[in-house]
Amino acid sequence: MTGQSKFNRSPVSGRTYALTRIALLTSLVSVGRLTFSFIPNVQPMTVLLICITFYYGWKMGLTVALLSVLITNLYLGMGPWTAAQIGGFAALILLSHMFKDSHQNTPLIFLQIYVAFLGILYGLVVSVMQAPVIGWNILLPYYLSGLGYDLLHAAGNAVFFPILYPACMRVFKMADTSAFEKRSTQEKGETNE
Repeated sequence: MTGQSKFNRSPVSGRTYALTRIALLTSLVSVGRLTFSFIPNVQPMTVLLICITFYYGWKMGLTVALLSVLITNLYLGMGPWTAAQIGGFAALILLSHMFKDSHQNTPLIFLQIYVAFLGILYGLVVSVMQAPVIGWNILLPYYLSGLGYDLLHAAGNAVFFPILYPACMRVFKMADTSAFEKRSTQEKGETNE
């Protein structure tokens, strides 16, 4: 059960919690991307988005991805590639959503291989989405010229995942449990008044 459904009793506090969570997760992903931007394609952004998707679902993953790409591209550079980046992350998030209920039972090494593969898939999706802009006739050379960066992305994902995945799952669970307990305490206080 995700933390999101625990707050359906009060629409105002539930919405406030959801917006706060979106803001915090977007900040986390954006800072992670910007902090490592000096290393081409080696950033924790993909791993963090996959962890968010595993725990909170595809809607939260897509929301945080969209906001994070827009915010970080204000610093790193905005252009036609921004839409392709959003499309690339959307593809990874929707694919990863299939593992939302089974990731906890999957050995870490298999998940690590999976997120490494996502680094290569991301590059392919971005290249295909850019084809209408660059021209379909040069798609293959364009993709192959960026394959080295995709391999860096895959290697970065493989390194970040075993560190961030357990930490994220623990922190997300603690945050939701703490917020739920606080809400329960508030409801008891309101009932006693």
